[in-house]
Amino acid sequence: MMSIQDQLCAYLVGATKQQFLEDVWTYEKGEGGGRTRVWEEVESDVLEKGGVNFSSISGPELPPAALASMPASLSKSEFRTTGVSVVIHPHSPIVPTIHLNVRYFEAGDLKNNDVQVWWFGGGIDLTPTYPQFSQVVQFHQTLKGIVEKHDQDYGKYKRQCDEYFYLAHRKECRGIGGIFFDHLNSGQPKRQLWEFVQSVGLSLIQLYDPFLKRQSEPYSEQQRQFQLWRRGRYVEFNLLWDRGTKFGIQSNGRTESILMSLPKTATWKYSHTPEKGSAEANLINFYLKPQDWVNLKDQDEDQLLQKANQ
Repeated sequence: MMSIQDQLCAYLVGATKQQFLEDVWTYEKGEGGGRTRVWEEVESDVLEKGGVNFSSISGPELPPAALASMPASLSKSEFRTTGVSVVIHPHSPIVPTIHLNVRYFEAGDLKNNDVQVWWFGGGIDLTPTYPQFSQVVQFHQTLKGIVEKHDQDYGKYKRQCDEYFYLAHRKECRGIGGIFFDHLNSGQPKRQLWEFVQSVGLSLIQLYDPFLKRQSEPYSEQQRQFQLWRRGRYVEFNLLWDRGTKFGIQSNGRTESILMSLPKTATWKYSHTPEKGSAEANLINFYLKPQDWVNLKDQDEDQLLQKANQ
């Protein structure tokens, strides 16, 4: 997992010319710790806020957030978990926010090497403010190829992503999706599952590079303000619905690292509705609704947007 963090950080430094701040920390409620690497903006920076966090912790008892999906017999079991979590919030509203997470979890009588339950989890998803139709389609097609190279089910993981990154109180998805999987521990040998998870972890480089290359495109103050309003939704999801945030808080994890996913700046407007037919309305009425992206073609764009705005 640390190698994934190193490779992603090397890519981001090379692509943005921004150096990260590293914070090495120790898990105070058990054993282990992690390395948090954070980018925070100055005016000329590409990344307004970003983080690539590695952690490896263990504890004597499962936190409540984990118990919900565990047999009652494991309520007093030791746990061990390791993973890498990435969130990038660019300054430009033209470049989308991206989130990636890969993790491994096990529980049981670990002191005696009795692992009673284990699984991998992870995913990657994109949250654009001003999406470009062809790039969104390409993102999903490339991601599908990465997943299916390891004989995994892209369609299933895409549906799970659309369902997970959903703000029920707003009745909208957080972004244009990606993949999400959890409790992955069957169907293939453990080594093969790890190779798939590792591939997902490194996929950010291939998937995000086309978007990051748009960092120098001009944008207006109106577009910037809309980006900040949409970031409010990102904050709402992470604090109200995200299971990883809840697990981290309930396991007495490191708050600074857990909340590194939040953007530097966000705004809220009362009952705001974008103008019909605008790029902002297209985002809400079309892009934030699950689509069969891998089977769409560029010539479908106008018809689909027109239908979504009726």
